[in-house]
Amino acid sequence: MMVFAFKCYAGTESNFVQGPFEISQDSRVFIKKENDVNQPLGLYFENKDRAIKIDGYDVNGGLPNIETVFFITLNGVKNVVVLVSWHVIHRPERISGTSYQIYGYSIHNDGMVNNEKISRDPISYGEEGEFNGEPHYFKYKNAASIKRYLLNKYR
Repeated sequence: MMVFAFKCYAGTESNFVQGPFEISQDSRVFIKKENDVNQPLGLYFENKDRAIKIDGYDVNGGLPNIETVFFITLNGVKNVVVLVSWHVIHRPERISGTSYQIYGYSIHNDGMVNNEKISRDPISYGEEGEFNGEPHYFKYKNAASIKRYLLNKYR
């Protein structure tokens, strides 16, 4: 007799946008689609098969897109960093480009909380493209550039 055991996550795999990413033997983090037109993506922390919604990503001129998710240790604390983008077009305002927001979350014991230092850092938001008729450039559009910045500033 053969017995198969499958690990089930809080949500079907088809709803996963990113992850699940293992943090430890008992915990993981993932981003999944939500049934909410205003906040269509949610970040979840799962510990011992119990998933808790940590954050949601709003519609902001366009649907949120997850550009990258990565782990980084700062000051001895493991963090999850999420880069979200929104493609925005509003021709009357001469807007055509992409808005970016960097979110940081600290992992502590059996939970995860917003890391305000990362999420509110001056570089955590930016735009690339034409906004109000002016060209804008955002420097932190990938994991490598964000990691470099965070390691230099928060080591």
